[in-house]
Amino acid sequence: MSPFHDKRTLLFLILFAFIPTWAGAVPFFSEETELALGQKADRQVVRQYGIYQDKELQLYVNRVGQKLVDNLSDKVFRRYFFKLVDSSDINAFALPGGYIYVTRGLLANLNSESELANVLGHEIGHVIFHHGTKMIVRTIGAQILSLGAAIANPQNAGQWLVVSSAMFQQINMGYGREAELESDAQGMLNSAMSGYDPSGMVHFLRNLRRQEIMSGQAYHSFQATHPDTKERIIKGDLLSNSFAKKFKTAGEDPNLYISRLKGLRFGGRRHAEDTKNYDPEYIDVYEVREGDTFQSIARDVLGDPRADLEISVLNGRKEDSIPVPGELIKVVKKGTYDKKRALTLTPEAGHHEGKPDS
Repeated sequence: MSPFHDKRTLLFLILFAFIPTWAGAVPFFSEETELALGQKADRQVVRQYGIYQDKELQLYVNRVGQKLVDNLSDKVFRRYFFKLVDSSDINAFALPGGYIYVTRGLLANLNSESELANVLGHEIGHVIFHHGTKMIVRTIGAQILSLGAAIANPQNAGQWLVVSSAMFQQINMGYGREAELESDAQGMLNSAMSGYDPSGMVHFLRNLRRQEIMSGQAYHSFQATHPDTKERIIKGDLLSNSFAKKFKTAGEDPNLYISRLKGLRFGGRRHAEDTKNYDPEYIDVYEVREGDTFQSIARDVLGDPRADLEISVLNGRKEDSIPVPGELIKVVKKGTYDKKRALTLTPEAGHHEGKPDS
């Protein structure tokens, strides 16, 4: 008889084969210091990118994030803050203390709430495993002893610059191969425990691989410190199959997610200091009819049959796949979409109040 006859034992052996036990206290860092670090860096992020001005989408991202937090066995931090920032980059990142961000560029390239949940779960993993603070300890070494003063005293601008520069550089590169795989696994587990399909992470990564081929732009830039996308997909497939057998996930209508994106600004500036002149574009939603193909949709909706590849990739599909009548398809149109829902976020806005979406 196999020593792994207990499926639960096998599942968690598989999980911990991919997740090193990095969790726990970080030398020189109290929880209060991590919170202060995240709070101060949060102001820097908001200045750098700006908050995307759509109240409904902000509340939606926060609701999905707080659902994941509610299902954590150990939240580590009492409160988590989820914000949608105004950048065309395909990215999501986390700061110490529970501050998590997704870009509108990422939101546009997701195709279901399960995909969003898995991405947010991945970033929550970076927070609960203290990847940001561990990276700071490794990067600036002995200077860590001055960190508390750098955060608390505005006059210590030079010390804070060292800390923040190291932190944001690492955010853009990723936290290293083991940390990224660890957060993939944690995010998928967290999503499955919250009722989401853990294969959402695999679908997301596969679509990003196609995006990389087309544009060269990649999630977290996929620098040398990141595991290769193909490796993440293979390991994600194994984990998602295991989690799907253990946890009951609710069925999902992808149309509900796609419909939320109507009017989302597409492309354009990457950050607040990006002063290039971009032609405005936005996401529109098309309901597939009988006999439609991606080429016919490109021709009839956009007036360019050659845009079929872009449409299929944006929707996480292969070019030769056939859209199903009744499903909603994202298309990118030129111009602006009139959505007057201005919003300013305070830290309290990130707190889960248990209220339904507006």
